Order: sequence, then structure tokens, then C-alpha cells
Amino acid sequence: MIRTDIGEMVVSVKKNGALRCKINNYVFIPSFENLSKLGEPAEIINAYTVLLSNSEHEAMTRFREPYSYLIKYINEKQQLKLQTAKRVLRCCCDVDITDLIGGANKKRGLIPEQNIFLLAKTLLDYGVAGRAKVRISQRNENTSYSSEFKITDHINNARVHLGLSLDEAKKLTMTEYILLMANKFPDNDGMTRDEYDKVVSDYQELRRKRLAEAKTKAKTEAKAAQ
Repeated sequence: MIRTDIGEMVVSVKKNGALRCKINNYVFIPSFENLSKLGEPAEIINAYTVLLSNSEHEAMTRFREPYSYLIKYINEKQQLKLQTAKRVLRCCCDVDITDLIGGANKKRGLIPEQNIFLLAKTLLDYGVAGRAKVRISQRNENTSYSSEFKITDHINNARVHLGLSLDEAKKLTMTEYILLMANKFPDNDGMTRDEYDKVVSDYQELRRKRLAEAKTKAKTEAKAAQ
């Protein structure tokens, strides 16, 4: 069973054979174990940064004339992003996906390049950043940037705090890890940012209402005193 809520994805491709239409399913899982194939902790973050970068688009919108050096820059950035995306997909799938994404001989695969970018970025969203909707109080928010994604630390934490085996911990995605840790250690340490913003908004709305009522009352009393 594919668990899309924790980042697992499947791409189904129809291949017409001599007798019937065959469907090939390619399953992608951004688990700690699979993402470790991308390299060292800093290399994983670098791959994510490349996929998040939009420098080539910014260059295209900044300059109107198609200068040769600009075209070269854009092509280089696009190729880097494409190769990075393909590497992410290969790491997250246990079968050969050459037919799907194309090979080293520049032969195109079965899915468009834009879909390759989107799929790879989404896998890293779930596998590195974590797409878990959990309650985090303001004082416990982590707004700092890390240049490394230390998979070993997360695996060890899952084993110690969640009682998982090494094999079970390695198969977690970052999204599932966050959900399990939040369930084990719920954050009740004050208000979340959304809760705080709502309190402030409600207070400001009540204050505006009371000021309006006070002005109306003052005008009524002034008229009555005339």
C-alpha cells in the first residue's frame, strides 16, 4: 500500500505489448535509507537547494536580450537541476527507472522534464523538510537554517524515543518521523503562531468595534446635550 501522506509516490506507465497493455508501476519512497544514497549530510541539503533554486528563471526575466553567456548560464543551471532531480528519483526507487527519466545519452524518458523536477522536489519536501501538520508552539519553532541533513541523528532518535528497530527507523520518511515524534511528545508549551495571530486579530477587531461604539455614543450624547 502506497502511503502518500508520508511522501510515498507511484508513477504508473502503460506499455503496449504484442498481446495486451502492460502497466509498469514505479514506486518512490523518500526514506532516510534511500536519501542517504544522495551522499553526505551537506550533499543532501545541496541537492534540495538546487531543486528549490529559481536562478535561471530570474535570469530570463531580468534580461530581455538573449545574450550568449546568459543562454549558457541558463542551460547549465537547467542541466544541473535536471541531473540532480534524476539522481533523487534513482535514490528513491528500488528498480531501474531509465525508461522513465531517460539515460545518460540524452535520450528522453517517458515523463516530461518538468514532471521530473516536480516529483524530485516533492520527494525531498516529504523526505527532508517534512510535510507534517503538527502543533508547534512559537517558543519551540525552529527558524534556523541547517547546511546538513543528519540522517543518522534522526534514525538514532527514532530508535531511542520511539522504540523502533534499526531497519524500521531507516525506512521512515522525515514526514512520518515528525508525526510519530509529535504524537509521542506533544507540544503544549504555549500558543502556536496561528493561535497567537488569531488572538491578536480577535482583540484588534473587538477594539475597533468598541471604539466605533464609543464614537457613536459620544455623538448621540452630544446631540442630546444641544
